[in-house]
Amino acid sequence: MRFKLYLRPTQQSQKLIFNYQYPLQAWLYGRLHQADAAYAHFLHQQGYKTAEGNKTFKHFTFSSLLNLKTTSIKKGDSYMTLKNDVVEWVISFCVDKAAESFVVGLFQNQQLSIYNRDHRTDFVVERVESLPELTLGKVCVFKTMSPLVVAEKTNGLDQYLSPIDASFGRFFAVNLVDKYRSLQTEPTMQLDAETAERLVKFELLSDTEHIKKRGFLAKEGKDNLQTKVIGYHNFTFKVTAPPELLEVGYLGGFGKYCSMGCGCVEVVG
Repeated sequence: MRFKLYLRPTQQSQKLIFNYQYPLQAWLYGRLHQADAAYAHFLHQQGYKTAEGNKTFKHFTFSSLLNLKTTSIKKGDSYMTLKNDVVEWVISFCVDKAAESFVVGLFQNQQLSIYNRDHRTDFVVERVESLPELTLGKVCVFKTMSPLVVAEKTNGLDQYLSPIDASFGRFFAVNLVDKYRSLQTEPTMQLDAETAERLVKFELLSDTEHIKKRGFLAKEGKDNLQTKVIGYHNFTFKVTAPPELLEVGYLGGFGKYCSMGCGCVEVVG
């Protein structure tokens, strides 16, 4: 299930930090805890695991703040000055339990603050819209609504891949199959890279010059836990896969760090 939230700034010309994913994630966990404390604790501490138990997923994602209007950003700025009357934000859940817990009334009229040590932006949730459910076929065209993160693990460290990288489709496919398997009580797929690539075909449709690179800090401010993440956005891609896998990616996010607001997409074809 998907929701669109309409956020109204409480003051004019507020300074919005660039690295706002982590504060948005924290706010979402807070609302989820209010609706279902046990489920929120499960998501935060454990999540959904593959049968081997070595990969864990949250199965929700959210978009970047949409249709932002700002004053000119100068080199060295760590914030953007908002000019919007209303900002839009999409939140998407793959798991039924989350859809039951996050009712529209839980978001309505809530306060939402995004801040760090230097800057703060306050919003009120003015309106919440439940977005229609989509029936996906075997081939879908998606457009990014937030950075999409795909990585290859090398010596225990993530090496982030651009969608133009020859290995991007392979690791995109493995991640999606793993996500699907984590939701199965009796896994029906034996995973290896070849199986994943046969099931899931990724095709980049956008011109490379339009693709934008975006880096941000996961768990910003927690010095011993901070992680620099690199994703790519502003591109369109086609995926050919079984519809049940496409639904998992569409609702819960494609790629890594989805619960931090990465891998959120919209269907455009």
